[in-house]
Amino acid sequence: MPVRSPAPTRPRSRGMTIARTYLVAHTVVLVVAGIAVFALLAVDARLTARHEAEATSGVLVETLARDPHVVAAADRAHDGIESDRAGAVADASGALQPYVESIMAATGVDYITIMHTDRTRYTHANRDRIGGSFVGTIAPALEGESFTEVYEGTLGHSMRTVTPIVADGEIVGLVSAGVLLRDISAVEVSRLVVVGGVTLAFVIAGGIAMAVMFRRLDRATDSRAEGDLRVAFDAQRELTDVQTIADALRSQVHEFDNRLHTIASLIELGRSDEALALATDRLGAGQRLTDRLVGATDQPVIAALMLGKSAQAHELGVEMHFETHLEPGTQGLDAGDLVTILGNLVDNAVDAALARRARAGEAEAWVEAYLATDEAGALTIQVSDSGDGVPDELRERIFARGFSSKADGDRAHGYGLSLVSRTVSRLGGVIEVGRSAGGGAEVTVTIPLPGRDAR
Repeated sequence: MPVRSPAPTRPRSRGMTIARTYLVAHTVVLVVAGIAVFALLAVDARLTARHEAEATSGVLVETLARDPHVVAAADRAHDGIESDRAGAVADASGALQPYVESIMAATGVDYITIMHTDRTRYTHANRDRIGGSFVGTIAPALEGESFTEVYEGTLGHSMRTVTPIVADGEIVGLVSAGVLLRDISAVEVSRLVVVGGVTLAFVIAGGIAMAVMFRRLDRATDSRAEGDLRVAFDAQRELTDVQTIADALRSQVHEFDNRLHTIASLIELGRSDEALALATDRLGAGQRLTDRLVGATDQPVIAALMLGKSAQAHELGVEMHFETHLEPGTQGLDAGDLVTILGNLVDNAVDAALARRARAGEAEAWVEAYLATDEAGALTIQVSDSGDGVPDELRERIFARGFSSKADGDRAHGYGLSLVSRTVSRLGGVIEVGRSAGGGAEVTVTIPLPGRDAR
């Protein structure tokens, strides 16, 4: 039993594949974006925590400064502190300390200090410090203004707000409430844990999506590097060009085969005059076209294409006219590019001419192609047809990939002119769309020739 030898494997590129390049680039972007988002959310969490602490202490001191119980106790202590400081402080502390402790427990602030205008404390988070002097700024409050600051007091650094207590238009005391920065930091940390978790979840989700896209892209590109894919694309384009020429020549052979059988039959029937007329009917035009093309261009591929397209058009009942004024040795352009441009323009023109004839019932359908080089250093390719022409509003859109005016639903349509546009653009040329003398479309392509400066 014969042993089948293993199929040869295509050597892999040593360079980084397109899929891997995509994966690395997008991973870097995803990680950087995740870090940036986390940093922004961390700053936001810090600012939010401090803003909330400031807002809480501000609302609290403003409320306490207007509380009748607090105002009355501060007013009594203010009146009696000069004569009996210890008694006045003890009386005020007895009335206010239990009250502020309950408020501290309910609001979560770290301290509430109610004091005399000379800084003597009536309340404090640490009862042992009642009667001592308040540590911090009070000057703005003595001027009747409420203010907020970060200050290191007896309990540590805190975000605090101080406001005056007013009775009968006189400042009789001050109230301060604050949140320690270490507690604010604890809130920030808890929020950052949530933020970090959410950010990590998004990064993981993005990583999974990228991994899926990597696998699909790797399969689609057959694990090729950029250079390998470019070579494969060029090879495919060349294959397409060869196929275009082969189809055109196949049509020409088919036409000649039919004509030859007909001539043979006429000879057998003794109708030699008709056989001779049929044999020379297309021979003169074909020979003149062949002589002109082969003698006018150093690109035999173009000559073959134009001869084949002429045969195709004749089979479809479309009259084809070619006029060339190409100087030998002056083109210098890749034959495949010229095949792409001319072949697709002629195909599109033939389709347009046939569509007009089918729609309007007209017998005449024709396509004209003109090729020439000029003294300005450019190659001109102009293709005209007897179709309906291109409306002004569609003259830019017809070169878009996938766009087609054909209504037959064939997905193969809509790519020829797009390929022409990309090829012309790559060669540094321009495309103009106008109207032919017969009312159809007239597409003119102008391409600068390599090695010649357009003047």
